[in-house]
Amino acid sequence: MKKRIMAGVMAIFLSAMLLAGCKPSEEKLNEAETARSLLVEAKKSAEETYLDITDSSFKGKLDELGKKEAEYESVDFSKMSNKKIDGMLPDIAALTEEYQNLGHSLDEIYTSEKKEKDDASKHMGVGSYIINKTDYSIIEVKLHDVTQDTYSDNLIGDGVVLEPGYTLMGILFDVNKDSSEWEIVIKDHNNTTHNFECGDLKSAGEEGVALVLSYDSAAGKGTAELGNYSGL
Repeated sequence: MKKRIMAGVMAIFLSAMLLAGCKPSEEKLNEAETARSLLVEAKKSAEETYLDITDSSFKGKLDELGKKEAEYESVDFSKMSNKKIDGMLPDIAALTEEYQNLGHSLDEIYTSEKKEKDDASKHMGVGSYIINKTDYSIIEVKLHDVTQDTYSDNLIGDGVVLEPGYTLMGILFDVNKDSSEWEIVIKDHNNTTHNFECGDLKSAGEEGVALVLSYDSAAGKGTAELGNYSGL
């Protein structure tokens, strides 16, 4: 009888030992939950940044990582042994690092796109027509942003000649809102360059602006007078 009792006690003891061996220690459970939290946060950060950019080339990679991450989110660490958790932690850390590296790439794209948007918001398109009231046959017209010290392309197009007294329609000035000084630079049929003082292009209305080019030969001074676009 005593042997049976002892055998029963041993069976209960061994069962308890086996059950205890299948459960993680409190320290290991906390380590696993911390690793998973870092993974979830890395995923969230990368996906949120992705939603803020227009580049969609990383969608496939995010979907791929998301499937792996979902597997770790569904794991019940409380039912795993310390040994099994230790075997899983490096994979969780590696996936977290993948998300973080992807996040860095997405951050760079976000920064680049934001800069482009900010730069674009500083510019306005000003429609114009140019009236040539000089004695020159003009083969080139450029807008010189004196503030930024930048030049536009040839606004009248290569091979086009704006003869004296003629008007050219369909010109579009790219005006930087942060600038305050401009000039028109022309090149005549002799390939000689002439500079024309220009008014404040930011004051142009939505309908655009007329640009009247005149040149005072005696004073050696050119003027690009701004007028009403609808006044032609």
